[in-house]
Amino acid sequence: MLGNESLWELPKTAFLCSDKFSAGSVLKSYDWANEMKRQEKCVMSGFQSKLEKDVLDILLGGSQPIIYVLARGIYKKVPEKYKDYVESERLLFVSPFTENIKRTNRDLAFQRNQFIVDNAEEVVFAYVSKGGMLARLAVRDNKKIILDMK
Repeated sequence: MLGNESLWELPKTAFLCSDKFSAGSVLKSYDWANEMKRQEKCVMSGFQSKLEKDVLDILLGGSQPIIYVLARGIYKKVPEKYKDYVESERLLFVSPFTENIKRTNRDLAFQRNQFIVDNAEEVVFAYVSKGGMLARLAVRDNKKIILDMK
């Protein structure tokens, strides 16, 4: 972990989206992110897909806690882009992998997403591509909200 480790103890809502998504899922996701920001709920994601990155940008404009789960080993130091958020104790980087893993790949991304689903109280799937990596995770036992599914 890198950042405010006490954030890990909060109830977490995960946000996941396939790399390919529908136009309709974009506005729904933006509205959802703004609602999470308004409610100051802790959001956890890998923030890797384009829509996940957009949601992160919206969330960073608020004051709620954010948990950013990496599909690689933990950073040795906070990336400059996120330094202020970590220093204000509202951003935590987490990795389920050892520090020597420096590059993300598809298998690590799947393991990271599985870790996210396993550690969240609620999981929001903005879009799940049929037969895609997230489709395997969308049938788990966690409480889920699916905003859009094709």
